[in-house]
Amino acid sequence: MTVMVDDPQKHPDGSFMTYLVTTHTTVETFSSPHPRPVRRRYQDFVWLQSALSLEFPACVVPPLPERHRLKYVKGNRFEAQFIERRRLGLQWFLDRIAQHPYFQRSQCTRVFLESADFKNDKNMQSKQVPQAATVIETLSDSMMRSFSRVKKPDERFVDMKDTVDKLEDNLSTVERVFSRISKRQQDLERNYTHFANSVRGLSALETDIARPLQHFAESVDSYVAAMKDKGRKEDTYFLNDVHELVGYCHATKAELRERDQKQIDFEELSSHLQRAVADRERILYPGQHPTKGAGVNITEFMADKMVEARGGDKERTKQERLSRLETKIAELQDEVARTNDINNGFSNQMLKEFEIFQRAKTRELRQGLAAYADSHIEFFEKGISIWENVLTELEGISVNEE
Repeated sequence: MTVMVDDPQKHPDGSFMTYLVTTHTTVETFSSPHPRPVRRRYQDFVWLQSALSLEFPACVVPPLPERHRLKYVKGNRFEAQFIERRRLGLQWFLDRIAQHPYFQRSQCTRVFLESADFKNDKNMQSKQVPQAATVIETLSDSMMRSFSRVKKPDERFVDMKDTVDKLEDNLSTVERVFSRISKRQQDLERNYTHFANSVRGLSALETDIARPLQHFAESVDSYVAAMKDKGRKEDTYFLNDVHELVGYCHATKAELRERDQKQIDFEELSSHLQRAVADRERILYPGQHPTKGAGVNITEFMADKMVEARGGDKERTKQERLSRLETKIAELQDEVARTNDINNGFSNQMLKEFEIFQRAKTRELRQGLAAYADSHIEFFEKGISIWENVLTELEGISVNEE
């Protein structure tokens, strides 16, 4: 599957931009290998991302380009460079979707890429997407997710997180260094502009060679324009790529944290089950050595003392408590088995997701660095042409040797 995002156009009412989305695919869920191009706005991309997140909770759904709220505040969200940066971000988002074996076959993706009645079709599709449910909803301790940690970390996922952390750190360093280079470049552009103005002022004094001097000043101005064009392309096609990769790192780390949470759910439920079994053993065999790690259940101990104080039927109370515990143990056993399956499934998918992330990272780094190299090649070719043209005129200046 290949998807192209291009031809940004302002909506007739002037309130938002739409982008032409063109798809070529051999995925069998589509009506044709070449569906009719469709127009989508940013909010439609947001819908696709949300729908895929619900449909595939164990997958790393790519991030969308930032909204750049400052642009909205300033009222210049329709400027050409901002639109191009967003278009590229949306392009990378769909490239990642198109390369993912599950996302590309999703009915949500199909609706987004080919539906002619998108508003109605997306509403119908949204009703069919399963809503995310968390295992922890079965537990009474709602704070457990916030403070629990994995008791037995899986080294595979620890290494993954370290890899993504290092990549994110390096990309952030690239952003900072590039920012310093860009600032120096802007200083150099201002110096060249001042240089051009100085030569232009000199031409007013040297009337005999005024035209060559003016041409030289114009060449410097052209050189500055070429520098600014190079800077814009570096920012749009390279730095933007780096920034989007940082966002992809964040999404991958978030999914790794969610995988850890699935393991925590399993570990905590297993602990609940162990404690329930230990309580049952304590009731069945009072006075014997407690199950290792079980300790004394204060609630049950106090209940025993209350029954004794009231002169109640201890045997009946014992049977009632055993019955409640048996029911609780059966429920917990089912939950432990279910969360174990979820944890294993999530972990297995995360291994696949990391491979997908690695391939996407390599592909996008190559594209960004190639764009950076191309911008420099184009700049230096322009520079050679600019200076060669002015050199011809300078060599034509006659010099009186007398």
